Amino acid sequence: MRYTIFFTLIFLTLALCVSTVSAEILFHDDFERQEIDLAKWAPQASWGLKENDTRHDVLDRRVLDVWGGGAGLTLTDFPEEFDYYADFNAKNGGSLGFVFHARNDKYFYMHDISTAGSKYSPQHIGWHINLENNWSVEHTPFADEKKRRQNVWYRVKFEARKNYKFKAYLGRVGAKWNSLVFVGEWSDGEKRYEKGKIGLYARCGNRCAAAHHAQYYK
Repeated sequence: MRYTIFFTLIFLTLALCVSTVSAEILFHDDFERQEIDLAKWAPQASWGLKENDTRHDVLDRRVLDVWGGGAGLTLTDFPEEFDYYADFNAKNGGSLGFVFHARNDKYFYMHDISTAGSKYSPQHIGWHINLENNWSVEHTPFADEKKRRQNVWYRVKFEARKNYKFKAYLGRVGAKWNSLVFVGEWSDGEKRYEKGKIGLYARCGNRCAAAHHAQYYK
Protein backbone atom coordinates (compact mmCIF):
# COMPACT_ATOMS: atom_id res chain seq x y z
CA MET A 1 0.00 0.00 0.00
CA ARG A 2 1.36 3.42 -0.96
CA TYR A 3 1.45 6.36 1.43
CA THR A 4 2.32 10.04 1.15
CA ILE A 5 4.24 12.38 3.53
CA PHE A 6 4.26 16.20 3.67
CA PHE A 7 6.60 18.21 5.86
CA THR A 8 7.52 21.97 5.92
CA LEU A 9 10.80 23.67 7.12
CA ILE A 10 12.36 27.19 7.33
CA PHE A 11 16.13 27.43 8.04
CA LEU A 12 15.58 24.73 6.14
CA THR A 13 11.85 25.26 6.18
CA LEU A 14 9.79 22.26 5.32
CA ALA A 15 6.27 20.86 5.04
CA LEU A 16 5.95 17.13 5.58
CA CYS A 17 3.18 14.72 4.64
CA VAL A 18 2.90 10.95 4.17
CA SER A 19 -0.05 9.57 2.18
CA THR A 20 -1.70 7.07 -0.13
CA VAL A 21 -4.00 7.91 -3.00
CA SER A 22 -6.99 7.76 -0.63
CA ALA A 23 -5.38 10.54 1.46
CA GLU A 24 -6.60 9.48 4.89
CA ILE A 25 -4.50 11.46 7.38
CA LEU A 26 -2.52 9.22 9.73
CA PHE A 27 -0.01 11.77 11.03
CA HIS A 28 -0.12 15.55 11.30
CA ASP A 29 1.89 18.24 13.07
CA ASP A 30 1.73 21.92 12.16
CA PHE A 31 4.27 22.97 14.84
CA GLU A 32 1.93 25.75 16.02
CA ARG A 33 2.23 24.67 19.67
CA GLN A 34 4.46 26.34 22.25
CA GLU A 35 6.65 23.23 22.48
CA ILE A 36 7.49 20.26 20.27
CA ASP A 37 4.90 17.48 20.65
CA LEU A 38 6.83 14.71 22.40
CA ALA A 39 3.94 12.33 21.79
CA LYS A 40 4.91 12.48 18.11
CA TRP A 41 8.62 13.25 18.01
CA ALA A 42 11.92 12.19 19.55
CA PRO A 43 13.70 15.44 18.63
CA GLN A 44 17.29 16.47 18.98
CA ALA A 45 17.85 18.53 22.13
CA SER A 46 18.82 21.50 19.96
CA TRP A 47 15.46 21.58 18.14
CA GLY A 48 12.84 24.15 19.10
CA LEU A 49 9.76 26.03 17.92
CA LYS A 50 10.10 29.69 16.97
CA GLU A 51 8.17 32.48 15.31
CA ASN A 52 8.27 32.34 11.53
CA ASP A 53 10.33 35.33 10.38
CA THR A 54 10.51 34.47 6.67
CA ARG A 55 7.17 36.09 5.78
CA HIS A 56 6.63 33.53 3.04
CA ASP A 57 2.94 33.03 2.22
CA VAL A 58 3.33 29.22 2.21
CA LEU A 59 4.17 29.21 5.93
CA ASP A 60 2.14 29.92 9.05
CA ARG A 61 3.03 31.65 12.32
CA ARG A 62 5.46 29.16 13.90
CA VAL A 63 8.11 26.77 12.60
CA LEU A 64 10.35 23.99 13.86
CA ASP A 65 13.86 25.40 14.22
CA VAL A 66 16.41 22.71 13.30
CA TRP A 67 20.04 22.92 14.38
CA GLY A 68 22.89 20.52 13.58
CA GLY A 69 23.68 17.53 15.72
CA GLY A 70 22.07 14.37 14.42
CA ALA A 71 18.70 12.81 13.60
CA GLY A 72 15.35 13.74 15.12
CA LEU A 73 12.76 11.03 14.50
CA THR A 74 9.04 10.41 14.67
CA LEU A 75 7.79 7.97 17.29
CA THR A 76 5.59 6.42 14.60
CA ASP A 77 6.92 3.73 12.26
CA PHE A 78 6.02 4.19 8.61
CA PRO A 79 5.38 1.52 5.94
CA GLU A 80 7.65 0.39 3.13
CA GLU A 81 6.01 2.54 0.46
CA PHE A 82 5.03 6.20 0.77
CA ASP A 83 5.51 9.67 -0.72
CA TYR A 84 7.27 12.32 1.35
CA TYR A 85 6.81 16.03 0.54
CA ALA A 86 8.59 19.08 1.94
CA ASP A 87 9.02 22.82 1.42
CA PHE A 88 12.51 23.83 2.49
CA ASN A 89 15.00 26.68 2.55
CA ALA A 90 18.63 25.66 3.06
CA LYS A 91 20.13 28.30 5.34
CA ASN A 92 23.50 28.22 7.11
CA GLY A 93 24.44 24.67 6.25
CA GLY A 94 23.24 24.71 2.64
CA SER A 95 21.62 21.29 3.00
CA LEU A 96 19.17 19.13 4.93
CA GLY A 97 18.94 15.38 5.36
CA PHE A 98 15.61 13.55 5.15
CA VAL A 99 15.57 10.35 7.22
CA PHE A 100 13.80 7.17 6.10
CA HIS A 101 13.17 3.66 7.48
CA ALA A 102 14.93 4.43 10.77
CA ARG A 103 15.18 1.68 13.38
CA ASN A 104 16.59 4.25 15.81
CA ASP A 105 19.00 7.21 15.70
CA LYS A 106 21.91 4.97 14.63
CA TYR A 107 20.35 2.84 11.89
CA PHE A 108 18.62 4.59 8.98
CA TYR A 109 18.77 5.97 5.45
CA MET A 110 19.43 9.71 5.15
CA HIS A 111 19.01 11.46 1.80
CA ASP A 112 20.62 14.90 1.78
CA ILE A 113 19.62 17.75 -0.58
CA SER A 114 22.65 20.04 -0.99
CA THR A 115 22.29 23.51 -2.50
CA ALA A 116 24.95 26.16 -3.13
CA GLY A 117 26.83 26.86 0.09
CA SER A 118 26.90 23.25 1.26
CA LYS A 119 30.21 21.76 2.41
CA TYR A 120 29.03 18.35 1.21
CA SER A 121 28.88 18.09 -2.61
CA PRO A 122 26.70 21.12 -3.46
CA GLN A 123 24.13 20.63 -6.26
CA HIS A 124 23.92 16.92 -5.44
CA ILE A 125 21.77 14.45 -3.55
CA GLY A 126 23.71 12.43 -0.99
CA TRP A 127 22.16 8.98 -0.56
CA HIS A 128 23.43 7.94 2.88
CA ILE A 129 23.30 4.72 4.90
CA ASN A 130 23.97 4.91 8.64
CA LEU A 131 25.00 1.67 10.35
CA GLU A 132 25.61 2.51 14.02
CA ASN A 133 27.25 5.82 13.05
CA ASN A 134 29.33 4.20 10.32
CA TRP A 135 28.33 6.02 7.16
CA SER A 136 28.41 5.18 3.47
CA VAL A 137 27.22 7.62 0.80
CA GLU A 138 26.66 7.85 -2.94
CA HIS A 139 26.42 11.38 -4.38
CA THR A 140 24.48 12.01 -7.59
CA PRO A 141 24.16 15.42 -9.32
CA PHE A 142 20.68 16.82 -9.87
CA ALA A 143 19.40 15.03 -12.98
CA ASP A 144 17.88 18.20 -14.44
CA GLU A 145 21.27 19.99 -14.09
CA LYS A 146 19.65 23.07 -12.53
CA LYS A 147 21.49 24.94 -9.76
CA ARG A 148 19.71 25.32 -6.41
CA ARG A 149 20.62 28.36 -4.32
CA GLN A 150 21.08 28.75 -0.60
CA ASN A 151 18.43 30.83 1.22
CA VAL A 152 15.82 30.11 -1.47
CA TRP A 153 12.60 28.13 -0.98
CA TYR A 154 12.12 24.83 -2.81
CA ARG A 155 9.66 21.97 -2.70
CA VAL A 156 10.91 18.36 -2.60
CA LYS A 157 9.21 15.01 -2.99
CA PHE A 158 10.71 11.63 -2.15
CA GLU A 159 9.11 8.38 -3.27
CA ALA A 160 9.94 5.38 -1.07
CA ARG A 161 9.12 2.14 -2.85
CA LYS A 162 9.46 -1.62 -2.47
CA ASN A 163 12.86 -3.22 -2.97
CA TYR A 164 14.58 -0.36 -1.10
CA LYS A 165 14.16 2.15 -3.94
CA PHE A 166 13.92 5.94 -3.68
CA LYS A 167 13.27 8.75 -6.18
CA ALA A 168 13.55 12.51 -5.58
CA TYR A 169 11.81 15.47 -7.25
CA LEU A 170 12.30 19.24 -6.84
CA GLY A 171 10.50 22.45 -7.81
CA ARG A 172 9.70 25.96 -6.65
CA VAL A 173 7.95 26.36 -3.33
CA GLY A 174 4.19 26.39 -3.74
CA ALA A 175 4.36 24.37 -6.97
CA LYS A 176 1.79 21.65 -7.53
CA TRP A 177 3.13 18.32 -6.37
CA ASN A 178 2.63 16.73 -9.80
CA SER A 179 4.73 19.46 -11.44
CA LEU A 180 7.95 18.70 -9.53
CA VAL A 181 10.91 17.65 -11.68
CA PHE A 182 12.78 14.36 -11.29
CA VAL A 183 16.29 14.97 -9.90
CA GLY A 184 17.61 11.55 -8.84
CA GLU A 185 17.06 7.94 -7.79
CA TRP A 186 18.86 5.34 -5.72
CA SER A 187 18.38 1.83 -4.36
CA ASP A 188 20.06 -0.10 -1.56
CA GLY A 189 21.38 -3.32 -3.04
CA GLU A 190 22.16 -4.61 0.46
CA LYS A 191 18.47 -4.23 1.45
CA ARG A 192 19.21 -2.97 4.95
CA TYR A 193 16.10 -1.10 6.11
CA GLU A 194 12.65 -2.07 4.84
CA LYS A 195 10.52 0.27 6.96
CA GLY A 196 10.70 2.41 10.09
CA LYS A 197 10.57 5.98 11.33
CA ILE A 198 11.07 9.19 9.36
CA GLY A 199 12.81 12.37 10.45
CA LEU A 200 15.35 15.09 9.76
CA TYR A 201 19.12 15.14 9.98
CA ALA A 202 21.19 18.32 10.12
CA ARG A 203 24.98 18.14 9.94
CA CYS A 204 26.00 21.78 10.24
CA GLY A 205 27.09 22.96 13.67
CA ASN A 206 24.68 25.90 13.78
CA ARG A 207 21.11 26.68 12.71
CA CYS A 208 20.29 24.62 9.63
CA ALA A 209 16.56 24.42 9.13
CA ALA A 210 13.06 24.89 10.43
CA ALA A 211 9.78 23.07 9.84
CA HIS A 212 6.22 24.22 9.49
CA HIS A 213 3.83 21.26 9.35
CA ALA A 214 3.90 17.50 9.10
CA GLN A 215 1.15 15.17 7.94
CA TYR A 216 0.84 11.47 7.24
CA TYR A 217 -1.91 10.25 4.91
CA LYS A 218 -3.14 6.75 4.22
